[in-house]
Amino acid sequence: MIGFGFLRPVMQAAARGMAWVWPGSAAQLAARPHGGWRADIDGLRALAVVGVVVYHVFPAVLAGGFGGVDAFFVISGFLISRHLVAHFGAGRFSVASFLARRVRRLAPALLVVLAATLLAGWFTLLPTEFAAVGADAAAGAASLANLQMWHAQGYFDRAAVLKPLLHLWSLGVEEQFYLLWPLVLALGFAARVRAGVLVGATGVACFIYSLACSMWWPGAGFYSPLSRGWEFMLGAGLAVHGVGRSTADAGAVRQGAAALGLACVLAGFVVLRPGMGFPAPWALLPAGGTALLIWAGAGAWVNRHVLAARPVRAVGLVSYPLYLWHWPLVSWFHIVRGVGVIHNRAGFALIGTALALAWLTTKGVENPLRGGHFRRGKTAALVGGLAAIGVAGLATWHNAGWPGRFAHTAAGTDLSAINLAVRDGIFAPTPHMHITHEGGLTVATIGHAGQPVLFTGDSLLFQWAPRVEALLQQGRLKHTVIFVAGPSCSPFAGEVYEKSFTYCQNMQSVQRGIIQRQKVQAVVVGAFWPRVVQHTPGTMAQKQADFVRDLRSLSANGARPVWLVLPTPVDARFSPDRLVTRSLMHIAINTPLLEQGIPAEQLRQDMAAETAFLRQVAAQAGASVLDAWPDICGTGPTCAVITPPATPKYADDKHLRPGFVSQHATFLDNVLAR
Repeated sequence: MIGFGFLRPVMQAAARGMAWVWPGSAAQLAARPHGGWRADIDGLRALAVVGVVVYHVFPAVLAGGFGGVDAFFVISGFLISRHLVAHFGAGRFSVASFLARRVRRLAPALLVVLAATLLAGWFTLLPTEFAAVGADAAAGAASLANLQMWHAQGYFDRAAVLKPLLHLWSLGVEEQFYLLWPLVLALGFAARVRAGVLVGATGVACFIYSLACSMWWPGAGFYSPLSRGWEFMLGAGLAVHGVGRSTADAGAVRQGAAALGLACVLAGFVVLRPGMGFPAPWALLPAGGTALLIWAGAGAWVNRHVLAARPVRAVGLVSYPLYLWHWPLVSWFHIVRGVGVIHNRAGFALIGTALALAWLTTKGVENPLRGGHFRRGKTAALVGGLAAIGVAGLATWHNAGWPGRFAHTAAGTDLSAINLAVRDGIFAPTPHMHITHEGGLTVATIGHAGQPVLFTGDSLLFQWAPRVEALLQQGRLKHTVIFVAGPSCSPFAGEVYEKSFTYCQNMQSVQRGIIQRQKVQAVVVGAFWPRVVQHTPGTMAQKQADFVRDLRSLSANGARPVWLVLPTPVDARFSPDRLVTRSLMHIAINTPLLEQGIPAEQLRQDMAAETAFLRQVAAQAGASVLDAWPDICGTGPTCAVITPPATPKYADDKHLRPGFVSQHATFLDNVLAR
C-alpha cells in the first residue's frame, strides 16, 4: 500500500522488480523486516554522541570529536535503508506510515528542546539574539536548520558558541535524507537499477562533491546534505548487501574489522581538526570506522563486549535527546558567563545536566509518544506542535526579538544601540572599498587619488578602514589607501603561526609586491601587539632588533615615512555583551559599567610594556608613532565604554565598532587628510 497516491505506480514497479534487484527474495525480506535488533548499534550511538559532547565541552581533550556526527550519518543510512529494503521487498511500503514513524521518533524530544530554548531566550537574550534564536527554532521545526545555518554562516556571523540551536544542522541533514532517499530508491527500483549500483553511484557522486566543497565551498561542505550523502551511502551499502543480522559468531576477518573500525573512529576523534579536508576525505576515519563496526556484526568481540556493554548501551539509548540537550546548555553557559574555556567542574556539571535531561526526556516524553495506542493522534499532535513552534519562532524573528520586554530599563539607555553592537560584529567592508586577495591575505583599496599609503597588519589595523571611508566621503582623503591584512597576521616577520594561519607567512612578500607595484609613498603599521610580541621567538632585545630591521625595510631606510600605531585599550568590559548582566533566568542592563566606565590607569598599566617597547622600536627605526588613546578614552580618569546615549565603542573586547572609528578616529587625519 502506498501512502501518497502520486508515488503508487513507482512503488508498485519497485516491488515487482525487488527479487531481481535485492539479494534474497521478497518473501525472505518480509519475514525479517528489521534484520534483528543489535545491541552494539546502541553502543555505536553512544560512542558517536560522547565524541560530540566531549568535543563541545572540552575541545582541547577531544579536538576531533565532532566526527561523531559523521558516525551518526552512517548509522542512520544503515538503519533506514534496512527498513526500506524490508518493506519494499514485502510490497507494503507506505510513505505516510514511514514519515509518521519518523515524526514520532524525532519530534518529541525536539519539541521539548525547542520550547525550552525559546522560553529561556525570553528571559536571558537581548532582542537581536532572541530574534536569531527564533529564526533558528523555526528552521529546526521545519527540518531546514542546516539550510538556515548555511544561509546565515559567514566570517562575521555571531560566534558559534552563542547559537543555542546551531547543532540542529545535523538533524536537518538527516531529516532531508529521510525525505529524499525513499524516493531515490523507488525511482531506481522502478527503472530496474541494481541496488548496489544505485547506492554506489550516489555515494561516489556525493563524495566527489564533498571533496570539491572541502577545497572551494566549505560552507556547502559543512551544511549541504549532498556533501554528507556518501556517509549515509556507506550505511545504505551495508543494508543493500544484507549486513546486520544479529549473529553470535564472527570469523577472524570480522574480528579484525571491528578492531580496525573502533581504532578509526577513535583516531578520527583525536586527529581531526576543523577545516582540514572536511568532510571529505578525512571524515572517512569516523564514517569508515563506523561502517566497519556495523559490517563486523554483533558477534565480533569489540561489538559484543565493548559496544554492547550495558553502561555503553544505556548512553546510546538516550543519545538523541542527549545530543539535543547538550549544546543549548553549553551555549547558554557561554552566553551567561562569557565566551571562554569551560573548566572541569562546570564542564562535568553541564554533561551531568544534559544526561539527566536526556533520561527524563526519554522516559517522560519520547517513550510515551513513540508507541502504544492512538498513534495517528500522537502523530497529528506532534506535527501540530512543530507547526506551533515554527510559528512562535517566526513571530519572534518578525518582531525583532520582542524588544518590549525591556520597556523598564534605566532611563537614557539606548538598548537598540547595544543590540546593534552585539549583532553587527567587525570587518564590514566599506562602500567604496575594492577588495582582492593575494597569498591568502586581504588587499583592500579605498580612494584613487594622491600618493598611495599602505596600511599593513592584522584585524586591529584593518579596523581603521571606516575612518578612511569617512574622509573619502567628506572629500578630505588626499591619498589612495591600500590595506593588506589578515586575521592574526603580524606585519613583521618571525611570528610563529598555527597551521590554520600559515597564510600569514606571505605578509612580507605581499607587502613588498604592493610597495613596488603601487609606488607606495608611506606606510602605517598596526596589530594586536600583545600577541605579536608574545608569539615572536627570541629575547626582547632580539625581537626589538628584528622589528627595527623590518621597519627600516618598509621605510626603504628612511626614504619612505612609516608610522607605527601604538596599542589600543583592550578589556573584556568593552565587549557589548558585558553591558548586560545575565543569569540563567534573567537579563538586565549593566548600569554601573555604563555610568562609570573603566579606570584609565588600569588600562594604561595593562598596555604599558608593549607601548614602551614599540616606542623604542620606532625611535631606533626612525619611524613615527600614532596614538589612538585620546580618540578612544579622552583625557579623564576613566575610559567610557559607550558614547552618549549608550552606543558601545567596541564590537568585542579589542575591536572598535566601525561607526565609532568612522566618527572618532581622528588621529589618522594628519596622515591621510593633508
